[in-house]
Amino acid sequence: MLKLLDSEFAPVRQYDLGGQVSSLAVSPDGARVVVGGKDDIRLVDEHGDVLWSVRHAPWGTGYSYSGSCEFSADGQTVWATVPETELDSDEEDGLWGDDQEVETAAPSGSWSAPEGWGDQWWVIDATTGKIIGRRWLGCEATGSVTLRHADGVHMGLNVGEGQDGSRIYWGSVNDGSPQVVTNGDVSRALADLHPDGATYVTLPRDSDGLMLHDFSSRSVIAHRPNSDFLESDEWPLHAQYLDRETILLETVDRKWKTARHLAFDALRLEYLGEVVYPTGIDSSTFHSVHAGTWATNDAGGLCQWRLTV
Repeated sequence: MLKLLDSEFAPVRQYDLGGQVSSLAVSPDGARVVVGGKDDIRLVDEHGDVLWSVRHAPWGTGYSYSGSCEFSADGQTVWATVPETELDSDEEDGLWGDDQEVETAAPSGSWSAPEGWGDQWWVIDATTGKIIGRRWLGCEATGSVTLRHADGVHMGLNVGEGQDGSRIYWGSVNDGSPQVVTNGDVSRALADLHPDGATYVTLPRDSDGLMLHDFSSRSVIAHRPNSDFLESDEWPLHAQYLDRETILLETVDRKWKTARHLAFDALRLEYLGEVVYPTGIDSSTFHSVHAGTWATNDAGGLCQWRLTV
């Protein structure tokens, strides 16, 4: 059962998602939920009715263990990752050859279409469940996170490959055809997109540190080395924009016992300080909806927080 809460944690809607749930996303209007299962993607309304369902090869095939899904900003399409899957029809599947047109990046970048193997990124009509198109990702996911861009055009995807690192992808639909690009780098993970879409923040898979990128050029515009804010046994785990001015970062020690939440300026990554919680509060993994607050959850329930100077 999924419960949708407002900013004061009051119940708004609840959804009976049914079956196995490996990933989910709520539509921008809050009326529908797309659910990624072991071998299907389905759309569920607040009455628990399945509006459509699309089958795919089951997760756990080969080295593909888990996927993610998300609505586009206008709620018209669903983007979902699936293991390599053959369709049961002759419809155009979007898996074209090297002659496909791809979105170009900054001259200094090497963004291009992914290799033609591995997991796939599907674009589905959110009303009908029809597959609009799909692209190879050239990887096999341990897990992934899909983010929608504020421009209503692009989608971001971070794919984790376990010990092999993380990959970042950008997707869009042009003239009814999906386009996907990546740069082949496995050293950084896409953490979050700025609320207005102008920048995005990435986390290191090594010792390189926190980075802020310009979305248009994908170039690095700010860098904060790990040594500036981490203890010797820590590593950065999770980061999100709290609002347009602030980024919150979660760190964890190598034994996964102690977590800290650190605040940074969202323009230059200036370190603002560590969040100090009241005694007895477990500073668990947080979630931000870019409204200036964040939520944590421990044995005492949900808590909502706001930074004070």
